[in-house]
Formats: sequence, structure tokens, C-alpha cells
Amino acid sequence: MKPRLLPQTPVRRTLAALVTAATVTLGTAGCMVFSPVQTDVPYAPADGVQADLGSVAIRDLVLVVGGSGEAMVSGGLVNQSTEPVTVQFAAQEEGNGSGVQLDLQPSEQVNLADQGLQLSGITAKPGTVIPVQVTSSTAGTTLLNVPVIADTGYYATVTPTAVPTVVTPTGVATTVPSTVTPTG
Repeated sequence: MKPRLLPQTPVRRTLAALVTAATVTLGTAGCMVFSPVQTDVPYAPADGVQADLGSVAIRDLVLVVGGSGEAMVSGGLVNQSTEPVTVQFAAQEEGNGSGVQLDLQPSEQVNLADQGLQLSGITAKPGTVIPVQVTSSTAGTTLLNVPVIADTGYYATVTPTAVPTVVTPTGVATTVPSTVTPTG
């Protein structure tokens, strides 16, 4: 005797389609079980680096260069303590020992690009990173790999300022020191 095949009915086709769809859905949903959710991964949505050095929060730290051998320190600093803090920046690029420092009052927040902090002797090209030693008077020292950015786009206004030259009555030209304290 020959087995008798049941005719295809709309109910059987619908049931077969649902079983197939459920199998595909469950099979592909398993891929997400072991993959991390990207929005759970913390990151700094900025060009520069960030770090916390004791009570000093460093945000979006970059060096802006324009080809003159001078680099402007750009980013933000926040003194989150109730005590004054002195912060020093020194590039650790080979042959460069210059540095600058800045005093922060309690709870003070500063935009470093507005402070005129310049590091001299920087030969790094835009797109590279150089180590910068950041020292806090209250929390010690850390070494950060800081990106070097060209002075274009929204960094076009962050450029080294020329040190003013004053000619004395005797005809000797001298430079006027900046308000930022150089170190080294």
C-alpha cells in the first residue's frame, strides 16, 4: 500500500512558515548574547585625552601645532578640591625639556586654550601623539600620550602668541615675559 500524502492546505503552509521564522529568529538572536552592547562601553567623545590627577580633572588635552616649533596646550582643567593646586605640563619629546605651569584656585575651571600655555621645541607632526608629563602639586605626576593637532578647523584660533618685544631707550630689544610660568 502506498502512503497517502495529505494535500497542502493554507493552514499547513502558514504553520510551516511560522516554524521556519521562529527557527531563524532564535538562531540569529543567539549572536547578540555574547556581544557587548556598544553603548555600555565608556569613551571620551573628544579629540584629546582625559585623566584625573587627584582632585584635578583633565579633559580633552591636545597639543595644537602650526609648524613654528611651538605647541599650544588646549583642553580643560577643573580643580575639584577646596585647596589651590599648581599643575605643570612638560612635553617628554626627545630633546625637549620645556614646560609650563598654571595655578588653579579651589573649584576653578579653566579653558587651557585661553591661558596661552606654550611648549617650545615641539617637532611632532599633526596626527601623532607625544608623551606629556602632567604634575599636580597635591597628587603627583602622570604621563599622558597626548595627540598633536594642526591649527585648522575649530583649532585655528588656538595659535602661539608672539612674545612682545620692547625697545628700551638705549636701543636694546628685550622680550616681555608671559603671565604663564615656564618650568625647566
